[in-house]
Amino acid sequence: MMRSRFTHVARIALLAVAVVAQSCNSTTAPDLADSQITPPVFTTQTFAGTLTTSGSLFYSIVVTQRGPVSLTLAAVQAPGGGALTTPVGIGIGTPKGTGCPRTSSVVTPPGLASQLTVTLNPGTYCAAVYDVGNLSSAANFAMRITYP
Repeated sequence: MMRSRFTHVARIALLAVAVVAQSCNSTTAPDLADSQITPPVFTTQTFAGTLTTSGSLFYSIVVTQRGPVSLTLAAVQAPGGGALTTPVGIGIGTPKGTGCPRTSSVVTPPGLASQLTVTLNPGTYCAAVYDVGNLSSAANFAMRITYP
């Protein structure tokens, strides 16, 4: 009788293990469509112009999803086309009237990698470039703006 009871308990335990193992044996990865997370789609725009001495310019962007906004001061050039390494200011803010009060900024020479990245909520923002007193004459610039 003891052996029969042991066999019965063993069979139940084996069945329970088989059921659990079968339910955990999924080799299919979840589909992105099943996810509640929407990956951001990034937009990249180029903001270019001529910066005067002591001047500033800005470009408005609309962020549609919370995420990183990156500014890259890609080039600063003399009016004749020669590359300059002169540091100028770049920043991000919220447009107000005809200006762009900056909430984050950095003074940087041009480069290939992003010099300023901030995480922003959906809304309208501005990307600014401004002379911090280093320009001796007007200079052309190009800034890359990447945002969700």
